[in-house]
Amino acid sequence: IRKARVTKLIHENGAVTGVEYIVNGQTLKEFGPVILATGGYAADFDEGEGGLLKKYRPELLKLSTTNGDHCTGDGQKMIAAIGGKLIDLEKVQVHPTGLVDPKDPDAKVKFFITSCPRYPFFGGNSTKATSGINGAGGV
Repeated sequence: IRKARVTKLIHENGAVTGVEYIVNGQTLKEFGPVILATGGYAADFDEGEGGLLKKYRPELLKLSTTNGDHCTGDGQKMIAAIGGKLIDLEKVQVHPTGLVDPKDPDAKVKFFITSCPRYPFFGGNSTKATSGINGAGGV
C-alpha cells in the first residue's frame, strides 16, 4: 500500500489489531500486526486541546521549528486516543539554525541549516571551517 495515511489504530481487548487509513480518497482498514514508526511533533502548533506542544511544552509554541510541517504528532495522538501511554513528550529539541526566508520571515516552519551549506563561506574547504570552529587556527 503506497501513499496512504493512517488515521486510526484499531484495537481490541487492549491490543492493537490493525489500522484505518485513507488512500486515493477511500477510507479502508487493514488487520494484523502493527509497527508504528512515527516522528516528532515540533510542528504541532495547534493551540486547542489536542495540541501536543501546548500540552507538554507550551513555552515553545511561539518558536519556529526546523521540523517539516508534517511533524504534528499524528502517531502520538493515535496512541493516546486508544489509551496508550506517551512518554518523554516534554523533551523537545530546540535547534537555533533555521534559515529565515526573507519572503516569509514569520513562517513557523524554517529550513534547517546543516553544517554543509556553510562551507562555501570558507571557500568550500570543510577542513578549514571545522578547524576554525574547533579553535585550531582556521578562518
